[in-house]
Amino acid sequence: MNIFLAILPTIILAKYIYNKDEVEKEPHSLLVLLFIAGILSALTTIVISLLLYTIPFFDYDDLSMSGVILFIKVFFGVGLVEEFSKWIYIYLIGYRNKAFNYLYDAIVYSVFVSLGFATIENIIYVAQYGSEVALYRMVLSVPGHAFFGVAMGYYLGLSKLANIHNMHDKSTIYLLMSIFVPTFIHSTFDYLIMDELMLIYYIFVIGLYIYALSKVRKISKITVDLFGHDNNVYGKFGTGVVQQINNSEQLETTTSTSNTVPEYCDSCGSKLSGPFCTNCGKKMY
Repeated sequence: MNIFLAILPTIILAKYIYNKDEVEKEPHSLLVLLFIAGILSALTTIVISLLLYTIPFFDYDDLSMSGVILFIKVFFGVGLVEEFSKWIYIYLIGYRNKAFNYLYDAIVYSVFVSLGFATIENIIYVAQYGSEVALYRMVLSVPGHAFFGVAMGYYLGLSKLANIHNMHDKSTIYLLMSIFVPTFIHSTFDYLIMDELMLIYYIFVIGLYIYALSKVRKISKITVDLFGHDNNVYGKFGTGVVQQINNSEQLETTTSTSNTVPEYCDSCGSKLSGPFCTNCGKKMY
């Protein structure tokens, strides 16, 4: 019964994320591989942690630390180690995979690796502490890992999008954010428990649920192939990203060519603020 409770949240979350992929389902073999990679990432975490805890700072008693020092320890000793261990498998298996052709794919890959990690961790905890811990982790810890994965996948998707459009500096920034943002969220999640700031913790968890589920709903609705010839994914993704990318590309264009730049979109007539129309997403130059 306890083992069933340990894997139940994984089944529910994996099914939810998979079903939201309405355009083109990812290959089952790839998803299985990513889930197994998540289990391997847990083993990778153990190896890195054993090495890290040979450094005296990480071996100090948590109770003797101030809040700031404790957060630093949790950030580097827990959050970064675990999220990087997942990230490296997602990058090697998912990010570079030819099946990665929609923004939402990155979220699917990241969540499946995260669920592989969370499942093996959950089985160990539940086997040790029983059904009471299983119920707690079902609502908080396992969804937490999945939602850290949503944040990671969100920025990996942006990195892939920028890379396709030869914006390599911006792609690198998003790639780094795909590690930093989930690490920060994960570290805050763990720190609030360890410092017994439970009211703030529960508010934080509610915010995390809202953030992650809204990202899933938004990104899963983008149905444009990243490699398509008529790629107007910018318009569908939101004007914030459009404007950000336009600003950088407009600078590059004006410094590298003397050709006349169109002022209005020839498809919808909207005034242009960069290479991509912020209304319909068409690339104009």
